[in-house]
Amino acid sequence: MKGQGATEYLVLLGVVLIVALVAIALLGFFPGLSSNTKETQARSYWSGVASPFQITDYSYSGTTLTINVRNTRSERLTIGNITVNDGSSTVTFTPSSPDDVIGPGGSMTYSITGMTSCASGDSFEVDVDIKYATRNGIVNVEHGSKPLVGKCV
Repeated sequence: MKGQGATEYLVLLGVVLIVALVAIALLGFFPGLSSNTKETQARSYWSGVASPFQITDYSYSGTTLTINVRNTRSERLTIGNITVNDGSSTVTFTPSSPDDVIGPGGSMTYSITGMTSCASGDSFEVDVDIKYATRNGIVNVEHGSKPLVGKCV
């Protein structure tokens, strides 16, 4: 009887440990297991929570980051520059007129070149700051609380 109780205890302890390891992996403790979760969170933040600009779609190929920026405000906004940092390099992109003005609810696609080369299938994380001016000339900076995360194409 004593042997059966000890065996049941060990089996139960093993099940609890396996459940704990799965939970830790899902929360991002193991880097290789959490990349899809981080990408989902980043896309959700940038396409729904970020304001006044949302990045509704993005891709990174070679040395070029392509982003689609949408204005969520009810006024036109003028982008001064977009600064991106991939951890190795910082690139500041300044759109030329008329591509620097985004009307209410409008969107614009920008290709930012000069980034660190990213091979197809490699993971990336890029911090984004968007400097903009309102119709009244007030200058602000939107700093994303989450980086753009994904795999290079």
